[in-house]
Amino acid sequence: MPETTSPRVGRPRDRDVDAALLEATARLVVERGYGALTLQAVADEAETSRPTIYRRYADRAELVMAVLIDRFGLQPGGQDLGGLEAEMLAIQQHQRELFNEPVMSKALPGLLADLSSNPEAARRFQDRFLTPRRDSTASIMDRAVARGEIEPGTDPEWICDLITGPMVMRALMPSLGPIDDELVRLTVRSALDALGYRRGR
Repeated sequence: MPETTSPRVGRPRDRDVDAALLEATARLVVERGYGALTLQAVADEAETSRPTIYRRYADRAELVMAVLIDRFGLQPGGQDLGGLEAEMLAIQQHQRELFNEPVMSKALPGLLADLSSNPEAARRFQDRFLTPRRDSTASIMDRAVARGEIEPGTDPEWICDLITGPMVMRALMPSLGPIDDELVRLTVRSALDALGYRRGR
C-alpha cells in the first residue's frame, strides 16, 4: 500500500498581517530611511509583534525584498511582445520604475551594505529576487534567438549587468543624472549593440 503524506499542520498565514507588515516596512523606509528600519519598529507600525515578523522574515533586508517583490514581481520581460527591441525597452522601463520607487531609492545603499556583510542575506536576495529577474531577461534573448533576430551564444548575465549597472550607479549617486527615458534608450541601445541586433534583420 503506497505511503500517504499527511497535510502540513500549522496556523495559516494571515494575509492581512502580511499586507500590514509590507505597508509598514515601505512607510518606515520612505519616512525614516533604511537605517532606522528595525523589526521592532515594523512590528509597532503594523500593530503586531516581533515574533510575528520572525515567523515570516529573518531580517530587514528580507522585509524590503518582500516589498519589492510585492510591488514589482519577479518576471519583467516575461511577456512576448514579438520583437527583441520592444521587449528590451519594456524591461528597462520596468527597471526605471523600480529604481525610481521611493522604497528602492531610500533603501538601496543600506540594503547593499547589509547584503555585503551578511552572506546568508545576500544568498536569499540572490536566489529569491535577482536570479528570477535575470532569468526573465535571459528568456528575452532566447526568444530573440528563436526568431532569428540575434545569434546564439551571448552571455545573458553580461546583458543583465549591462542594462542594470547604469541604473544602480545613478540610484546610488543621483548627481550622475536621472533614471529617465533617455537612460532607458541608451541602455537598450547598448544592449542591442552587444547582442549584434540590427533592426529589420
